[in-house]
Amino acid sequence: MRRPRLSLLSLLLIVAVVASSLTTAMLWSEVGPFRREVSRLREEVGELDLQDPTRLHAMRVETRDDLEWKWRLWIPQGVAYKLRTDAEAIPAEGYPRGGGTIWLREPGELVVRYVIRRDARSGGWRGSLKTRGGSVGSDAAPWVEWPSRTYTSGGVGTSTRAFPADQTVDLIRLRVGENVKSTDDIADPAPGFVVWLEPL
Repeated sequence: MRRPRLSLLSLLLIVAVVASSLTTAMLWSEVGPFRREVSRLREEVGELDLQDPTRLHAMRVETRDDLEWKWRLWIPQGVAYKLRTDAEAIPAEGYPRGGGTIWLREPGELVVRYVIRRDARSGGWRGSLKTRGGSVGSDAAPWVEWPSRTYTSGGVGTSTRAFPADQTVDLIRLRVGENVKSTDDIADPAPGFVVWLEPL
């Protein structure tokens, strides 16, 4: 029985492949923690951590104003959305039929804000949805002045989330109850507001 023989060139090639594989594995093990740290730092400063540009990305950004909510969105190429809001009777599930709409047809990163301010003429509190392209809504928000209020809020959090491009996404669904002991006692539908994205 003959033993297989290796030429010097074959032996050098095998050594080079093994060394290259070990080097690559060591680099990946060193780079992995840095990637996680970069993702964490991006979220800490309110920047999207974009992993797959073909998917919708969204995150809520902290604000210093209790009556302002802000999100960063990534709109993928070739997909258009309706950015919708309503502040009438907000159901626990599903969407109201009225409200305002902003059309999002341009791909790329976008900042969206929902702001509640006191109306100078009426003195009441009004909410509106704003983007760099305009704003929509002048929704009454009398619950801002309720002395005893309980609220429940859902939607996108402060970490980047990626969604399939054809999915409807709640940015926020805030529902408020007056003089209730727990969130379970909030009426359905309830005062508050909802902001969501619908793909076209």
